[in-house]
Amino acid sequence: MAHSAADAVPARASLWAVVGALWMAEITGSFETAMILAASRSLLADFGDPVLIGWLISGYLLIGAAVAAVAGRLGDILGRRQVLLILLAVGAAGSLISAVAPNYEILLAGRLIQGLTGAILPLCIGLVRENLPPEKVSMGIGLMISGASAGTALGLVLGGWIVDNSSWHGVFFASALFCATSFVLIYALLPRSPRLPVGKIDWLSGILFAPGILALLFYISNGPKTGWSDPGNIAALVLALALLAWWLRRSLTSDDPLIDIRLFRDRNISIANIITGLTAMSTLQITLVFSIMLQAPRWTLVGLGATATLAGLAKLPSNIGSLFAGPLSGWITYRGGGRMAMIVGGLLTVAGWTLAFFFHDTIVQVIVALCVISFGTTMFFAVGPTILAYAAPPERTSETTGVMTVVRQAFLGIGAQIVAVLLASDQVTSPETGERYPTPAAFDTAILYIIALCILATLVALALPRGMRRYGSKS
Repeated sequence: MAHSAADAVPARASLWAVVGALWMAEITGSFETAMILAASRSLLADFGDPVLIGWLISGYLLIGAAVAAVAGRLGDILGRRQVLLILLAVGAAGSLISAVAPNYEILLAGRLIQGLTGAILPLCIGLVRENLPPEKVSMGIGLMISGASAGTALGLVLGGWIVDNSSWHGVFFASALFCATSFVLIYALLPRSPRLPVGKIDWLSGILFAPGILALLFYISNGPKTGWSDPGNIAALVLALALLAWWLRRSLTSDDPLIDIRLFRDRNISIANIITGLTAMSTLQITLVFSIMLQAPRWTLVGLGATATLAGLAKLPSNIGSLFAGPLSGWITYRGGGRMAMIVGGLLTVAGWTLAFFFHDTIVQVIVALCVISFGTTMFFAVGPTILAYAAPPERTSETTGVMTVVRQAFLGIGAQIVAVLLASDQVTSPETGERYPTPAAFDTAILYIIALCILATLVALALPRGMRRYGSKS
Protein backbone atom coordinates (compact mmCIF):
# COMPACT_ATOMS: atom_id res chain seq x y z
CA MET A 1 0.00 0.00 0.00
CA ALA A 2 1.30 3.47 -0.89
CA HIS A 3 2.31 5.69 2.00
CA SER A 4 0.11 8.55 3.12
CA ALA A 5 0.05 11.55 0.82
CA ALA A 6 -0.20 13.80 3.84
CA ASP A 7 3.02 12.34 5.26
CA ALA A 8 4.83 12.73 1.96
CA VAL A 9 3.79 16.34 1.35
CA PRO A 10 3.19 18.08 4.70
CA ALA A 11 2.81 21.67 3.48
CA ARG A 12 1.17 23.52 0.59
CA ALA A 13 4.55 24.82 -0.61
CA SER A 14 5.87 21.27 -0.72
CA LEU A 15 2.79 20.10 -2.60
CA TRP A 16 3.26 22.69 -5.34
CA ALA A 17 6.97 21.92 -5.47
CA VAL A 18 6.14 18.27 -6.12
CA VAL A 19 3.59 19.17 -8.80
CA GLY A 20 6.03 21.61 -10.40
CA ALA A 21 8.82 19.03 -10.56
CA LEU A 22 6.50 16.43 -12.10
CA TRP A 23 5.14 19.02 -14.55
CA MET A 24 8.68 19.78 -15.65
CA ALA A 25 9.34 16.08 -16.20
CA GLU A 26 6.24 15.75 -18.37
CA ILE A 27 7.22 18.86 -20.36
CA THR A 28 10.58 17.16 -20.97
CA GLY A 29 8.93 14.06 -22.45
CA SER A 30 6.66 16.10 -24.71
CA PHE A 31 9.50 18.40 -25.77
CA GLU A 32 11.47 15.38 -26.98
CA THR A 33 8.47 14.26 -29.03
CA ALA A 34 7.90 17.63 -30.73
CA MET A 35 11.44 18.98 -31.11
CA ILE A 36 12.27 16.54 -33.91
CA LEU A 37 9.46 18.03 -36.00
CA ALA A 38 11.03 21.47 -35.70
CA ALA A 39 14.40 20.02 -36.74
CA SER A 40 13.08 17.88 -39.61
CA ARG A 41 13.96 20.33 -42.39
CA SER A 42 17.54 20.73 -41.10
CA LEU A 43 17.88 16.96 -40.73
CA LEU A 44 16.53 16.45 -44.24
CA ALA A 45 19.11 18.89 -45.61
CA ASP A 46 21.91 16.86 -44.00
CA PHE A 47 20.69 13.32 -44.67
CA GLY A 48 18.54 13.85 -47.76
CA ASP A 49 16.08 10.98 -47.23
CA PRO A 50 12.61 11.62 -45.77
CA VAL A 51 12.36 7.93 -44.80
CA LEU A 52 15.40 8.29 -42.54
CA ILE A 53 13.89 11.35 -40.87
CA GLY A 54 10.60 9.47 -40.48
CA TRP A 55 12.35 6.78 -38.46
CA LEU A 56 13.70 9.39 -36.06
CA ILE A 57 10.08 10.26 -35.33
CA SER A 58 8.36 6.88 -35.44
CA GLY A 59 11.23 4.95 -33.84
CA TYR A 60 11.09 7.18 -30.77
CA LEU A 61 7.31 6.75 -30.50
CA LEU A 62 7.49 2.97 -31.00
CA ILE A 63 10.02 2.49 -28.21
CA GLY A 64 8.10 4.80 -25.88
CA ALA A 65 4.81 2.98 -26.41
CA ALA A 66 6.42 -0.46 -26.08
CA VAL A 67 8.06 0.26 -22.73
CA ALA A 68 5.39 2.50 -21.15
CA ALA A 69 3.41 -0.24 -19.41
CA VAL A 70 6.47 -2.25 -18.34
CA ALA A 71 8.31 0.81 -17.00
CA GLY A 72 5.12 1.93 -15.26
CA ARG A 73 4.78 -1.45 -13.57
CA LEU A 74 8.46 -1.46 -12.56
CA GLY A 75 7.83 1.95 -11.01
CA ASP A 76 4.88 0.52 -9.07
CA ILE A 77 7.13 -2.25 -7.72
CA LEU A 78 10.58 -0.69 -7.34
CA GLY A 79 9.53 2.91 -6.62
CA ARG A 80 8.17 5.38 -9.17
CA ARG A 81 10.57 8.18 -8.25
CA GLN A 82 13.57 5.88 -8.60
CA VAL A 83 12.47 4.54 -12.00
CA LEU A 84 11.62 8.06 -13.24
CA LEU A 85 15.12 9.23 -12.32
CA ILE A 86 16.60 6.33 -14.28
CA LEU A 87 14.50 7.19 -17.34
CA LEU A 88 15.52 10.85 -17.19
CA ALA A 89 19.19 9.88 -16.90
CA VAL A 90 18.88 7.49 -19.84
CA GLY A 91 17.01 10.16 -21.83
CA ALA A 92 19.81 12.66 -21.19
CA ALA A 93 22.38 10.09 -22.34
CA GLY A 94 20.42 9.35 -25.51
CA SER A 95 20.08 13.07 -26.24
CA LEU A 96 23.82 13.63 -25.87
CA ILE A 97 24.59 10.65 -28.12
CA SER A 98 22.36 12.15 -30.83
CA ALA A 99 23.73 15.65 -30.27
CA VAL A 100 27.31 14.61 -31.05
CA ALA A 101 26.44 11.92 -33.61
CA PRO A 102 28.88 11.86 -36.53
CA ASN A 103 26.50 9.85 -38.74
CA TYR A 104 22.87 8.81 -39.08
CA GLU A 105 23.30 5.42 -37.40
CA ILE A 106 24.57 6.96 -34.16
CA LEU A 107 21.89 9.66 -34.37
CA LEU A 108 19.16 7.02 -34.66
CA ALA A 109 20.64 4.96 -31.82
CA GLY A 110 20.57 7.95 -29.49
CA ARG A 111 17.05 8.80 -30.58
CA LEU A 112 15.83 5.27 -29.82
CA ILE A 113 17.42 5.47 -26.37
CA GLN A 114 15.52 8.74 -25.89
CA GLY A 115 12.34 6.78 -26.61
CA LEU A 116 12.44 5.33 -23.09
CA THR A 117 11.23 8.73 -21.85
CA GLY A 118 7.87 7.80 -23.38
CA ALA A 119 7.12 6.17 -20.00
CA ILE A 120 7.41 9.48 -18.11
CA LEU A 121 3.66 10.23 -18.07
CA PRO A 122 2.53 6.94 -16.43
CA LEU A 123 5.16 7.39 -13.71
CA CYS A 124 4.19 11.04 -13.16
CA ILE A 125 0.53 10.09 -12.77
CA GLY A 126 1.46 7.38 -10.29
CA LEU A 127 3.56 9.89 -8.35
CA VAL A 128 0.66 12.36 -8.30
CA ARG A 129 -1.53 9.74 -6.66
CA GLU A 130 1.30 8.71 -4.37
CA ASN A 131 2.15 12.18 -3.08
CA LEU A 132 -0.97 14.36 -3.30
CA PRO A 133 -4.02 14.33 -1.02
CA PRO A 134 -7.01 12.55 -2.62
CA GLU A 135 -8.87 15.81 -3.25
CA LYS A 136 -5.92 17.14 -5.28
CA VAL A 137 -5.25 14.06 -7.41
CA SER A 138 -7.60 14.89 -10.30
CA MET A 139 -6.26 18.45 -10.58
CA GLY A 140 -2.70 17.15 -10.42
CA ILE A 141 -3.29 14.69 -13.23
CA GLY A 142 -4.94 17.43 -15.28
CA LEU A 143 -1.79 19.50 -14.85
CA MET A 144 0.32 16.58 -16.09
CA ILE A 145 -1.77 16.42 -19.27
CA SER A 146 -1.45 20.19 -19.71
CA GLY A 147 2.31 19.73 -19.33
CA ALA A 148 2.19 17.62 -22.48
CA SER A 149 0.64 20.56 -24.37
CA ALA A 150 3.25 22.94 -22.97
CA GLY A 151 6.08 20.61 -23.95
CA THR A 152 4.71 20.23 -27.47
CA ALA A 153 4.45 23.99 -27.95
CA LEU A 154 7.91 24.48 -26.49
CA GLY A 155 9.34 21.78 -28.71
CA LEU A 156 7.96 23.42 -31.84
CA VAL A 157 8.77 27.04 -30.96
CA LEU A 158 12.05 26.68 -29.04
CA GLY A 159 13.16 23.82 -31.28
CA GLY A 160 12.52 25.93 -34.36
CA TRP A 161 14.45 28.87 -32.89
CA ILE A 162 17.41 26.65 -32.01
CA VAL A 163 17.54 25.11 -35.49
CA ASP A 164 17.25 28.52 -37.15
CA ASN A 165 20.17 29.86 -35.11
CA SER A 166 22.43 26.80 -34.96
CA SER A 167 21.65 23.32 -36.28
CA TRP A 168 19.69 20.19 -35.48
CA HIS A 169 22.45 19.22 -33.02
CA GLY A 170 21.23 22.04 -30.80
CA VAL A 171 17.78 20.56 -30.15
CA PHE A 172 19.37 17.40 -28.77
CA PHE A 173 21.60 19.44 -26.46
CA ALA A 174 18.46 21.28 -25.31
CA SER A 175 16.73 17.96 -24.71
CA ALA A 176 19.66 16.76 -22.59
CA LEU A 177 19.42 19.99 -20.56
CA PHE A 178 15.68 19.46 -20.00
CA CYS A 179 16.33 15.88 -18.81
CA ALA A 180 19.09 17.01 -16.46
CA THR A 181 16.95 19.83 -15.03
CA SER A 182 14.01 17.47 -14.46
CA PHE A 183 16.34 14.92 -12.85
CA VAL A 184 17.60 17.49 -10.34
CA LEU A 185 14.08 18.72 -9.52
CA ILE A 186 12.67 15.21 -9.03
CA TYR A 187 15.66 14.15 -6.94
CA ALA A 188 15.51 17.26 -4.74
CA LEU A 189 11.77 17.79 -4.32
CA LEU A 190 10.10 14.36 -4.31
CA PRO A 191 10.32 11.94 -1.40
CA ARG A 192 11.66 8.48 -2.13
CA SER A 193 8.90 6.17 -3.33
CA PRO A 194 8.12 3.05 -1.34
CA ARG A 195 9.02 -0.34 -2.76
CA LEU A 196 6.41 -3.06 -2.85
CA PRO A 197 7.18 -6.33 -1.11
CA VAL A 198 7.30 -8.60 -4.15
CA GLY A 199 6.74 -12.32 -4.25
CA LYS A 200 6.94 -14.56 -7.30
CA ILE A 201 6.18 -12.03 -10.00
CA ASP A 202 5.88 -13.50 -13.49
CA TRP A 203 8.61 -11.38 -15.08
CA LEU A 204 8.37 -13.29 -18.36
CA SER A 205 4.90 -11.83 -18.95
CA GLY A 206 6.43 -8.35 -19.01
CA ILE A 207 9.30 -9.44 -21.22
CA LEU A 208 6.81 -10.83 -23.74
CA PHE A 209 4.58 -7.74 -23.66
CA ALA A 210 7.11 -5.08 -24.72
CA PRO A 211 8.49 -6.75 -27.90
CA GLY A 212 5.00 -7.91 -28.85
CA ILE A 213 3.68 -4.35 -28.71
CA LEU A 214 6.78 -3.06 -30.50
CA ALA A 215 6.29 -5.52 -33.36
CA LEU A 216 2.58 -4.65 -33.63
CA LEU A 217 3.24 -0.91 -33.72
CA PHE A 218 6.00 -1.46 -36.28
CA TYR A 219 3.48 -3.22 -38.54
CA ILE A 220 0.93 -0.42 -38.11
CA SER A 221 3.41 2.39 -38.78
CA ASN A 222 5.48 0.72 -41.51
CA GLY A 223 2.65 -0.91 -43.47
CA PRO A 224 1.64 2.20 -45.45
CA LYS A 225 5.28 2.91 -46.37
CA THR A 226 6.35 -0.49 -47.70
CA GLY A 227 3.00 -2.26 -48.19
CA TRP A 228 0.87 -4.25 -45.78
CA SER A 229 1.81 -7.51 -47.53
CA ASP A 230 5.55 -6.81 -47.46
CA PRO A 231 7.30 -9.95 -46.08
CA GLY A 232 9.04 -7.97 -43.36
CA ASN A 233 5.77 -6.40 -42.23
CA ILE A 234 3.96 -9.75 -42.28
CA ALA A 235 6.77 -11.27 -40.20
CA ALA A 236 6.42 -8.44 -37.69
CA LEU A 237 2.64 -8.99 -37.47
CA VAL A 238 3.02 -12.74 -36.98
CA LEU A 239 5.66 -12.18 -34.28
CA ALA A 240 3.43 -9.60 -32.58
CA LEU A 241 0.38 -11.87 -32.54
CA ALA A 242 2.39 -14.84 -31.27
CA LEU A 243 4.08 -12.89 -28.45
CA LEU A 244 0.88 -11.10 -27.40
CA ALA A 245 -1.12 -14.36 -27.42
CA TRP A 246 1.54 -15.97 -25.26
CA TRP A 247 1.57 -12.94 -22.95
CA LEU A 248 -2.24 -12.91 -22.73
CA ARG A 249 -2.30 -16.56 -21.69
CA ARG A 250 0.38 -16.05 -19.04
CA SER A 251 -1.24 -12.87 -17.75
CA LEU A 252 -4.60 -14.63 -17.30
CA THR A 253 -3.18 -17.72 -15.64
CA SER A 254 -0.36 -16.30 -13.51
CA ASP A 255 -1.02 -15.47 -9.86
CA ASP A 256 1.01 -12.24 -10.08
CA PRO A 257 1.74 -11.22 -13.69
CA LEU A 258 3.94 -8.20 -14.35
CA ILE A 259 1.25 -6.75 -16.66
CA ASP A 260 -2.20 -7.87 -15.50
CA ILE A 261 -4.84 -7.90 -18.24
CA ARG A 262 -7.44 -8.87 -15.61
CA LEU A 263 -7.54 -5.23 -14.50
CA PHE A 264 -9.72 -4.63 -17.58
CA ARG A 265 -12.53 -6.44 -15.79
CA ASP A 266 -13.08 -3.16 -13.96
CA ARG A 267 -15.68 -1.26 -15.98
CA ASN A 268 -14.06 2.12 -15.39
CA ILE A 269 -10.68 0.92 -16.67
CA SER A 270 -12.08 -0.78 -19.76
CA ILE A 271 -14.36 2.14 -20.70
CA ALA A 272 -11.56 4.68 -20.22
CA ASN A 273 -9.36 2.69 -22.60
CA ILE A 274 -12.14 2.33 -25.18
CA ILE A 275 -12.63 6.09 -25.16
CA THR A 276 -8.88 6.60 -25.44
CA GLY A 277 -8.79 4.40 -28.54
CA LEU A 278 -11.70 6.26 -30.14
CA THR A 279 -10.19 9.69 -29.47
CA ALA A 280 -6.78 8.58 -30.76
CA MET A 281 -8.39 7.43 -34.01
CA SER A 282 -10.30 10.68 -34.39
CA THR A 283 -9.59 14.03 -32.79
CA LEU A 284 -5.90 13.29 -32.12
CA GLN A 285 -5.46 13.39 -35.92
CA ILE A 286 -5.77 17.18 -35.62
CA THR A 287 -2.19 17.89 -36.73
CA LEU A 288 -2.48 15.66 -39.80
CA VAL A 289 -5.72 17.27 -41.01
CA PHE A 290 -4.92 20.90 -40.33
CA SER A 291 -1.28 20.89 -41.45
CA ILE A 292 -2.47 19.78 -44.89
CA MET A 293 -5.41 22.17 -44.90
CA LEU A 294 -3.27 25.16 -43.91
CA GLN A 295 -0.43 24.48 -46.36
CA ALA A 296 -2.36 23.27 -49.41
CA PRO A 297 -2.53 25.88 -52.23
CA ARG A 298 -5.59 28.10 -52.41
CA TRP A 299 -6.47 26.85 -55.89
CA THR A 300 -7.52 23.54 -54.27
CA LEU A 301 -10.53 25.52 -52.89
CA VAL A 302 -9.83 24.27 -49.37
CA GLY A 303 -6.16 25.05 -48.71
CA LEU A 304 -4.98 28.36 -47.27
CA GLY A 305 -1.50 28.43 -48.84
CA ALA A 306 0.27 29.03 -45.51
CA THR A 307 3.98 28.43 -45.04
CA ALA A 308 5.16 25.73 -42.64
CA THR A 309 6.15 28.44 -40.14
CA LEU A 310 2.73 30.09 -40.29
CA ALA A 311 1.03 26.71 -39.96
CA GLY A 312 3.04 26.07 -36.78
CA LEU A 313 2.16 29.48 -35.38
CA ALA A 314 -1.53 28.87 -36.13
CA LYS A 315 -1.41 25.90 -33.75
CA LEU A 316 0.28 27.86 -30.95
CA PRO A 317 -2.85 29.57 -29.50
CA SER A 318 -4.56 26.20 -29.13
CA ASN A 319 -1.50 24.79 -27.32
CA ILE A 320 -1.59 27.72 -24.90
CA GLY A 321 -5.32 27.30 -24.32
CA SER A 322 -4.85 23.61 -23.61
CA LEU A 323 -2.69 24.50 -20.59
CA PHE A 324 -5.93 25.43 -18.80
CA ALA A 325 -8.02 22.53 -20.12
CA GLY A 326 -6.23 19.84 -18.12
CA PRO A 327 -6.71 21.48 -14.69
CA LEU A 328 -10.32 22.39 -15.57
CA SER A 329 -10.97 18.78 -16.49
CA GLY A 330 -9.50 17.68 -13.17
CA TRP A 331 -11.67 20.16 -11.27
CA ILE A 332 -14.83 18.96 -13.03
CA THR A 333 -13.82 15.33 -12.47
CA TYR A 334 -13.40 15.84 -8.73
CA ARG A 335 -16.62 17.85 -8.39
CA GLY A 336 -18.90 15.92 -10.73
CA GLY A 337 -17.08 12.73 -11.73
CA GLY A 338 -15.25 11.49 -14.79
CA ARG A 339 -18.50 10.95 -16.65
CA MET A 340 -19.39 14.65 -16.55
CA ALA A 341 -15.87 15.80 -17.46
CA MET A 342 -15.71 13.45 -20.43
CA ILE A 343 -19.11 14.54 -21.71
CA VAL A 344 -18.13 18.23 -21.47
CA GLY A 345 -14.83 17.58 -23.22
CA GLY A 346 -16.51 15.42 -25.85
CA LEU A 347 -19.16 18.04 -26.63
CA LEU A 348 -16.49 20.75 -26.98
CA THR A 349 -14.49 18.50 -29.30
CA VAL A 350 -17.51 17.79 -31.49
CA ALA A 351 -18.35 21.50 -31.56
CA GLY A 352 -14.81 22.37 -32.64
CA TRP A 353 -14.73 19.89 -35.51
CA THR A 354 -18.21 21.02 -36.57
CA LEU A 355 -16.89 24.60 -36.71
CA ALA A 356 -13.99 23.38 -38.84
CA PHE A 357 -16.41 21.57 -41.18
CA PHE A 358 -18.42 24.72 -41.92
CA PHE A 359 -15.85 27.49 -41.41
CA HIS A 360 -12.28 27.10 -42.69
CA ASP A 361 -11.94 29.84 -45.29
CA THR A 362 -9.48 32.01 -43.35
CA ILE A 363 -6.55 31.52 -40.99
CA VAL A 364 -8.53 33.15 -38.17
CA GLN A 365 -11.43 30.71 -38.60
CA VAL A 366 -9.02 27.76 -38.51
CA ILE A 367 -7.29 29.09 -35.38
CA VAL A 368 -10.65 29.42 -33.61
CA ALA A 369 -11.61 25.86 -34.57
CA LEU A 370 -8.19 24.60 -33.46
CA CYS A 371 -8.57 26.29 -30.07
CA VAL A 372 -11.99 24.72 -29.43
CA ILE A 373 -10.89 21.28 -30.64
CA SER A 374 -7.65 21.29 -28.64
CA PHE A 375 -9.34 22.51 -25.47
CA GLY A 376 -12.04 19.83 -25.66
CA THR A 377 -9.56 17.12 -26.64
CA THR A 378 -7.26 17.93 -23.72
CA MET A 379 -10.21 17.82 -21.33
CA PHE A 380 -11.35 14.55 -22.85
CA PHE A 381 -7.88 13.09 -22.70
CA ALA A 382 -7.11 14.19 -19.14
CA VAL A 383 -10.06 12.30 -17.67
CA GLY A 384 -8.90 8.82 -18.70
CA PRO A 385 -5.74 8.73 -16.54
CA THR A 386 -7.70 10.28 -13.65
CA ILE A 387 -10.30 7.51 -13.83
CA LEU A 388 -7.52 4.92 -13.88
CA ALA A 389 -5.80 6.53 -10.91
CA TYR A 390 -8.96 6.12 -8.83
CA ALA A 391 -10.10 2.76 -10.23
CA ALA A 392 -6.82 0.82 -10.23
CA PRO A 393 -5.23 -0.59 -7.09
CA PRO A 394 -2.64 1.89 -5.76
CA GLU A 395 0.19 -0.57 -6.45
CA ARG A 396 -0.76 -0.77 -10.16
CA THR A 397 -1.51 2.89 -10.98
CA SER A 398 1.46 3.49 -13.29
CA GLU A 399 1.00 0.09 -14.93
CA THR A 400 -2.61 0.80 -15.95
CA THR A 401 -1.70 4.28 -17.18
CA GLY A 402 1.16 2.77 -19.16
CA VAL A 403 -1.20 0.32 -20.82
CA MET A 404 -3.41 3.29 -21.77
CA THR A 405 -0.35 4.86 -23.42
CA VAL A 406 0.04 1.71 -25.50
CA VAL A 407 -3.65 1.83 -26.49
CA ARG A 408 -3.33 5.47 -27.50
CA GLN A 409 -0.27 4.90 -29.68
CA ALA A 410 -1.71 1.83 -31.40
CA PHE A 411 -5.00 3.50 -32.30
CA LEU A 412 -3.24 6.75 -33.15
CA GLY A 413 -1.40 4.86 -35.89
CA ILE A 414 -4.57 3.14 -37.10
CA GLY A 415 -6.46 6.44 -37.16
CA ALA A 416 -3.68 8.14 -39.10
CA GLN A 417 -3.95 5.52 -41.85
CA ILE A 418 -7.75 5.84 -42.02
CA VAL A 419 -7.62 9.65 -42.23
CA ALA A 420 -4.84 9.50 -44.82
CA VAL A 421 -6.93 7.14 -46.97
CA LEU A 422 -9.98 9.41 -46.66
CA LEU A 423 -7.95 12.48 -47.63
CA ALA A 424 -6.58 10.59 -50.63
CA SER A 425 -10.03 9.37 -51.71
CA ASP A 426 -10.56 12.44 -53.92
CA GLN A 427 -7.61 14.53 -55.09
CA VAL A 428 -6.67 17.26 -57.55
CA THR A 429 -3.32 17.49 -59.34
CA SER A 430 -1.24 20.61 -59.89
CA PRO A 431 -0.61 21.02 -63.65
CA GLU A 432 2.75 22.72 -62.93
CA THR A 433 4.32 20.41 -60.32
CA GLY A 434 2.21 17.26 -60.49
CA GLU A 435 1.62 17.41 -56.70
CA ARG A 436 -1.68 15.96 -55.52
CA TYR A 437 -3.90 17.54 -52.86
CA PRO A 438 -7.20 16.53 -51.21
CA THR A 439 -10.35 18.15 -52.57
CA PRO A 440 -12.96 19.88 -50.38
CA ALA A 441 -15.03 16.68 -50.59
CA ALA A 442 -12.12 14.60 -49.25
CA PHE A 443 -11.64 16.98 -46.32
CA ASP A 444 -15.39 16.91 -45.61
CA THR A 445 -15.33 13.11 -45.53
CA ALA A 446 -12.33 12.99 -43.17
CA ILE A 447 -13.82 15.58 -40.81
CA LEU A 448 -17.21 13.83 -40.75
CA TYR A 449 -15.43 10.56 -39.87
CA ILE A 450 -13.69 12.35 -36.97
CA ILE A 451 -16.95 13.93 -35.79
CA ALA A 452 -18.71 10.56 -35.85
CA LEU A 453 -16.04 8.90 -33.68
CA CYS A 454 -15.99 11.86 -31.27
CA ILE A 455 -19.76 11.54 -30.86
CA LEU A 456 -19.37 7.79 -30.30
CA ALA A 457 -16.67 8.37 -27.66
CA THR A 458 -18.94 10.87 -25.88
CA LEU A 459 -21.81 8.37 -25.90
CA VAL A 460 -19.53 5.65 -24.51
CA ALA A 461 -18.69 8.03 -21.64
CA LEU A 462 -22.36 7.76 -20.58
CA ALA A 463 -21.54 4.21 -19.42
CA LEU A 464 -19.29 5.60 -16.68
CA PRO A 465 -20.84 5.88 -13.21
CA ARG A 466 -22.11 9.22 -11.99
CA GLY A 467 -20.21 11.19 -9.38
CA MET A 468 -16.73 10.81 -7.95
CA ARG A 469 -17.35 8.67 -4.91
CA ARG A 470 -17.68 5.62 -7.14
CA TYR A 471 -13.95 5.98 -7.89
CA GLY A 472 -12.58 7.39 -4.71
CA SER A 473 -12.67 4.39 -2.38
CA LYS A 474 -9.24 3.11 -3.40
CA SER A 475 -7.34 6.36 -3.03
